Amino acid sequence: MLHATWRSLWAHKVRLVLSALSIVLGVAFVAGSLLFTNLLSSSFDQLVKGALADVNVSAEGVGIEGFDQTTGLQQVLMSPDDVAAIADVDGVAQVEGMVSSSQIFPLDKDGNLLSFPGAPGVGMNWIQAPAAGGQVGARVVDGRPPETADELMMDPATVTRGGYVLGDTVEVSTPRSGLKSYTLVGTGTYGAGATAGASYLFFTLDEAQEIVQDGAEGFYAAWVVTEPGADPATVADAVEAGLPEGFIAETGDDLAAEIDEQLDVGLGFVNTFLLVFAGIALLVATLLILNTFSILVAQRSRELALLRAIGATRRQVRVAVLSEALAIGLVGATLGLGVGYGLAWGILVAMRSFGIDLGTAVPTITWQAVVASYAIGIVITLVAAALPARKASRVRPVEAMAAAAQSGPERIGGLPMVGVAMIEVGVAALVCAVWLDVPEPLWWAGVGAVLLLVGMVLAAVVVGTPLIAAFGAAYRALFGEVGRLARLNAVRQPRRTAATAATLMIGLALVATVAILAASTTTSIRERLTADQRGDFTLSPVAYQPFDATVIDEVRAVDGVTDVYEFYRGVTRIGDEPVQLSGASADGLTRASSLELIAGSLSGDGGAPPAVISREVADGHDLTLGQLFDLPTPTGGTVRLLVTGIHDGGPGLQLGDIIVDLDTYPQLGDASLVQRLVVFTADDADPAAVRDGLEAAADDLPTVVVADVEEFIDARISQFSQLFSILYALLALAIIISVLGIVNTLGLSVMERTREVGLLRAVGMTRAQLRRMVTLESVMVATLGAVLGVVLGVVFGSVLVSLLRDDGIDILVIPWLQLAGFVLVAGLFGVLAAVGPARRAARLNVLESIATE
Repeated sequence: MLHATWRSLWAHKVRLVLSALSIVLGVAFVAGSLLFTNLLSSSFDQLVKGALADVNVSAEGVGIEGFDQTTGLQQVLMSPDDVAAIADVDGVAQVEGMVSSSQIFPLDKDGNLLSFPGAPGVGMNWIQAPAAGGQVGARVVDGRPPETADELMMDPATVTRGGYVLGDTVEVSTPRSGLKSYTLVGTGTYGAGATAGASYLFFTLDEAQEIVQDGAEGFYAAWVVTEPGADPATVADAVEAGLPEGFIAETGDDLAAEIDEQLDVGLGFVNTFLLVFAGIALLVATLLILNTFSILVAQRSRELALLRAIGATRRQVRVAVLSEALAIGLVGATLGLGVGYGLAWGILVAMRSFGIDLGTAVPTITWQAVVASYAIGIVITLVAAALPARKASRVRPVEAMAAAAQSGPERIGGLPMVGVAMIEVGVAALVCAVWLDVPEPLWWAGVGAVLLLVGMVLAAVVVGTPLIAAFGAAYRALFGEVGRLARLNAVRQPRRTAATAATLMIGLALVATVAILAASTTTSIRERLTADQRGDFTLSPVAYQPFDATVIDEVRAVDGVTDVYEFYRGVTRIGDEPVQLSGASADGLTRASSLELIAGSLSGDGGAPPAVISREVADGHDLTLGQLFDLPTPTGGTVRLLVTGIHDGGPGLQLGDIIVDLDTYPQLGDASLVQRLVVFTADDADPAAVRDGLEAAADDLPTVVVADVEEFIDARISQFSQLFSILYALLALAIIISVLGIVNTLGLSVMERTREVGLLRAVGMTRAQLRRMVTLESVMVATLGAVLGVVLGVVFGSVLVSLLRDDGIDILVIPWLQLAGFVLVAGLFGVLAAVGPARRAARLNVLESIATE
């Protein structure tokens, strides 16, 4: 029996490839997701290991090497004597003082900033010492380290992105000294060279102190190398005992563990995000495999009946079908793993072409990816084949040999009714989530959406009946008998038609949901920003890093400027909890921000400095208006503040959990760097002239962008548009699988109907009419799936927007033209999907087709 199965499988190689194609794509996405996140993890692991010493000394809460967010923290420095004292501690072999900033960015040859959103520009003094455990730390790749104040060394990836070679002059944007020019004398990096989009610039010690600390002596951190055999933890304790107030000593292993934990959270999110879309692709692939095996069993019913007639048992028939499924699953999983490996390589090459250096890390096939690929590929294929296998074993031999199973319409059975019941329960859950006061409404909506989606898959044959009838009427009116035959072909096997349409329905439902969410999000944000935005111009950073506050006076001096409001940002702690800190004036909060004050204001009575706190901080720390609380200063002291206001955030400028006035902020954060300026101009001022003046004032600060209100809003909206573009790109995989599903189904259907095609040709149907019939059938199936998917997408999108109303998405926008475009494109896909099968059907030999059993 198995021998007969293998011979049948190998005799139909095209059928084998078509059957395995869908599972290949689904498995490829899962394998690619796992391999890519493993690649990122390896790259960051290399970066972390090469950039930490045996013992790392830094100001508490600041961290070392730019891994921790230092924005807005007031720098506290160790003196050279403090560093010298560390060298005298038992077990210390070498100590190097460090001067660093994460706000130093190079410019390319055209004067454009070399930066990636969110990635720091790390500038520091050059030190050459081994990393933790004797690993390679900072190293020279080419050239030499800087020796004079006008020399610079950069990491190779940044040099490549900027188009530089050794000996070129490089302009660098510094946070306190504006633009400065240096001669590039070498390339250098940490460890294996991973930068993950950051740039690393190395200077002499004196120059680093000049551009980072305004020339002040001292160090923000120290790199400590322990003697061979010394315990880093013991040395760290001994070093910390002699440090000045506010500094701590941590081992490289402890810091690496903390950083790895933070990275795991981010990479875990990325992996989950990708696997959700992989699951969608696999759901579509499962339906396609189910459809494929239903057709294969129908094609082989006579063959299987003959096997039954000569003594094969029902169990043997089931095993035969499942064995074929197992073979297809193995082939699909193997190819899918290979495609996923290639996908991970493709992403790596693309990232390197953009200048994101991941070091020596390369995609590696892990046992987790192998197990997941084969488990998914085999299990999904076997599950999809189980129902057709059971059906094949229950067909009577005499009935199958008489082709009775193929001649009449398929009986629908009870599954569509189960689907209708699931639709009703899903709709009820969505109604409860939106209109009733239920706990965790998003969970209710999620369960309801899943039930509704699965129910529509099962009941598509029933729900889509009116649409198929409308198509039938239109086809008959436009194409006559050819149109009628196309409709009959679609409804003859309603379960197959429904399953094929369901693959496209799932993809279009998700695409339509994203389209509605995107339109509603951008419209809501635009409306709120337009209504709440203040001022005529803003000065804000490109790379999210604060800029030199001395520009404020130059901006105030620009002709036509009447008022300038500055906003500072930093971090502080209330108890053991880190919170965002902002500095602003009382007028700035009311005139230049959209902050929603629940009560009070940023003004005091001359006693303790005033503070406006967020509702979350007030609830979490039992603070109310009129209460006093303490915040720590960078030097180890405290500042006592009075709660004079409580806020609930705002849609525009994102202010911190705690907002203090401009007199208090310098005690808690770094007031030499400002986060954003809001500028008001005179009524009779020329906007173009004012813009020119503002750009001239910020000419030495390439990290700063001057924008009017509309430009600022557009920049905010574009951030969300980029996110939704990524979602669309990921969902495109499900659409691709769906289209391939239509091609697959039509191709196998043509094989199944070979004799019928021959008879139609024999009674006078032309090749053009035959191609038209197959194409019309494909368009009907594709449009059915698209329409049902768009309907589901409208429901899901509307529910999601309704539930996100409190999160700022309060305007429901349904882009009807865009959704109609989806349906039209789906119809076009149907035409394209039919090209191959229609051509094959038209080229079949009439006599050979009629003689086909």
